[in-house]
Amino acid sequence: MKRKTLMRWGFIIGFLISLPLAVTAEDNPTASSSLAKEVKEQKAQVAKTLLYQPPRGLGAPSAGRRVGGGTRGTNKSVPILSVLAPGHTGLTVREQPDLYWFASDVVTNPVELTLTLEKGDAPLLEKPLPVPSKAGIQRVRLSDYGVKLIPGERYTWSIALVLDPKRRSKDIIAVGAIERVERATMNPTFLTAAPTTDALYRFAAEGLWYDAVMAISEMIESAPSDMTLRKQRVDLLDQVDLPEVGSFDLTVQDGKAG
Repeated sequence: MKRKTLMRWGFIIGFLISLPLAVTAEDNPTASSSLAKEVKEQKAQVAKTLLYQPPRGLGAPSAGRRVGGGTRGTNKSVPILSVLAPGHTGLTVREQPDLYWFASDVVTNPVELTLTLEKGDAPLLEKPLPVPSKAGIQRVRLSDYGVKLIPGERYTWSIALVLDPKRRSKDIIAVGAIERVERATMNPTFLTAAPTTDALYRFAAEGLWYDAVMAISEMIESAPSDMTLRKQRVDLLDQVDLPEVGSFDLTVQDGKAG
């Protein structure tokens, strides 16, 4: 009897001693789960960072500069022009992408758009643009001019501020380069859908500069007062060394908010 009693008490004591261990074992998965969730959220946040990945092997525009009108911001007599383009040939998957350019001040002179095939001599397109009603980022729809880009071909496009129609050598010109590529993973439905942040990140990550700019700019047009979107565009432009364009945009909007 005594032996059975001792064995019984030994079993009970052993059970009681194991209880904290059991509780700890149950708590640890919860703590581990919370930590894993936090790490996952942090990784997701990093993954959501807007990062433009320039494709390799793309050269700079064959002529001209992305910024025209003097040394960025120093010439006060005429607006500074910039094309929203990288220093290399930017890519698009669209047949008729929208192009964006920037004027640092109100434009009063005629403005002209030119599009030339890199292998060609004569411009494919040479048209006057509507004079912008205000300074800032401007939009050009190639679909308005019936122009369609051919996959694999590189083009040079420019915005010219015509200071003297009789002396075109005085034009202020900003130049960019563009090439259309084909991506089987991007179907027409995806491209025609309303732009989203996820689409923006995807375009930027895959090196599709013009599609990324188009996506963020269309989102800003739908929500002009959304400063988060505007800061994302600033971030994107900073990555191709065009900080003054985005900074101007933020300064104007902050002034309106104030």
